[in-house]
Amino acid sequence: MRKFNTILFLCLLFILNGNIAIAQQQRKQIPKKNIEKFSLSAFTRTANIGDSLEVLIYMRIPNFTLQYVKVDTNFVARYEAVIALQTKKGKQIGREVWQDSIIVNDYSVTNSVVRNKTLMISFAIPSGKYKVVASLMDLDTKNSGENTIKLDLSDYNKNHYLHVPILLDKAKGDWGFGKDLIPVVQNNTFNIDNGLTFYLSGKVLPNKFTLNTQFLNKAGKLLFEKTITDTSKTGIFKYIVNLPKEHIEGIGIKVKTELVQGTYSVEKTKDIVIRKVGISHLISNFDEALQQMRYILNSKERAEIKKVQSKKREELFKKLWKRRDPTPDTIVNELMNEYYKRVAYANTHFDSFIDGWQT
Repeated sequence: MRKFNTILFLCLLFILNGNIAIAQQQRKQIPKKNIEKFSLSAFTRTANIGDSLEVLIYMRIPNFTLQYVKVDTNFVARYEAVIALQTKKGKQIGREVWQDSIIVNDYSVTNSVVRNKTLMISFAIPSGKYKVVASLMDLDTKNSGENTIKLDLSDYNKNHYLHVPILLDKAKGDWGFGKDLIPVVQNNTFNIDNGLTFYLSGKVLPNKFTLNTQFLNKAGKLLFEKTITDTSKTGIFKYIVNLPKEHIEGIGIKVKTELVQGTYSVEKTKDIVIRKVGISHLISNFDEALQQMRYILNSKERAEIKKVQSKKREELFKKLWKRRDPTPDTIVNELMNEYYKRVAYANTHFDSFIDGWQT
């Protein structure tokens, strides 16, 4: 009898654990509502007083996240947006509320993923741990969504500090980084006509220091280098550094910035993807993408890959990509985009001692 009870208990425990696992998996698979798909990002830089940080928070509301009502010849979406900064324990530092409308005259634009309304707020704060909470409500449907970011700025109270380089892009308005300059959220960009622009800031002791910035390609080759030697009287520094277009190579750039003062040194890096028009955003390395393409190539094309020089790999990839475009008159190659989506899925779900796409 005792043995039977033990077996029964173990069976019930197994079933219960299985149900919990299934429930957790189902919760993970619940897709986000459109109203929840606004983006929230935060960037830090040294404030005008060296002991303080400035946190700049950006909320981007794509057109498709809201419902539109036809008013005369226009389509109108009304919303309320809230951004709040809190301490780790939930104490509110500051809060801003916006109530506004997005008005368009073309219905197709209401579904745009690219067009958006951008809101910004900044706070000067001491070092510590914080939380950014943002919410969006559609004032017509009353649907709402919320996003949160955690910020760990505990180590800022040191004598020296170097912030991660911030990639800037052009956008009309004042976004905290000079006229018509705004931070790039996802660290990838199409716009390289004027090179790449980065914002560097930090704090030092009031003395001479050196700031060295290197731009490297995916293989680690040095593309460009900028060295600034200066003396700070206030203990803070802020610079704009540009990578000229003629030095941009490939689709992956690593930015490596090193601050040196006396015997002290610190380094921060950032990886940037240069997106190519018509090429899937999932591709960040042409060498790797060519290898991943081998299952859909013929023997002659596979031989081309083996023979091609490294500097001509991007050109070959684009040629093979174009050959497999069923709709060459359009910008998007849906067939190849779908192929690389499956490659990315395999890498995520079947990764082991070899990459998932190879299994």
